[in-house]
Amino acid sequence: MADHNPGTSSSSKPTTARSVLPSLGAVIAEFALVCLLVALVPVTVYLDTAVLGDGVSEDSLTEHLHNTFLAIAAAIFMLGAYKHVGMRGYLTLVATLFACMFLREYDAALDRIQHGFWIYPALVTLAVGSFIAWRNRGTTLLPMLHHLQTRSATFVYIGVVLLLFFSRTFGTGALWEAVMGAAYDPQVKTTVQEGTELLAYLLIAYGAVLSHLHGYGAQAALQERRL
Repeated sequence: MADHNPGTSSSSKPTTARSVLPSLGAVIAEFALVCLLVALVPVTVYLDTAVLGDGVSEDSLTEHLHNTFLAIAAAIFMLGAYKHVGMRGYLTLVATLFACMFLREYDAALDRIQHGFWIYPALVTLAVGSFIAWRNRGTTLLPMLHHLQTRSATFVYIGVVLLLFFSRTFGTGALWEAVMGAAYDPQVKTTVQEGTELLAYLLIAYGAVLSHLHGYGAQAALQERRL
């Protein structure tokens, strides 16, 4: 019908574009914010190695930030699963993933109870999260696809790729032994890997915050229904 009413179509499209597109100031502000957040990674590693002098250990500032960013991401997706019933299956799965990752990263503290103790709360978390997601399995696939259409999900997606693939390959000892030769120092390899992981966790947390602010892809779902 819109093809037969060009006047109405031409007047509505510019309004829709203005309501969707961000302002130039918002784009510049976010660019500056992301630059500052990314700069936090080398600053943190420098503080651990040059100022605190302990290197990137289990009790380093870098490791504590790993845990902090993961806790933020898990909490945000848990909150989303609680508030958005129509997305509960998908958001519960994401929250469960990040919660289990948090427990794995927090293993040094949990080892004070018993070595490898982290696996028990992780299994409980996995079981509870899987049960909730199964009961809400009808709200998994479409919400996931809608969320993956958003910019906020892109930050999470890139963070997960950096964490699970890039940090593992770029931080391998074989690579840095080849680069450094006889001067190889395992601490260099560890610092590179942990620093890359910190960047990944930062992007995941930032994407989680944006996801919450933008409704986890609810706008994409709304536009799809209008079509």
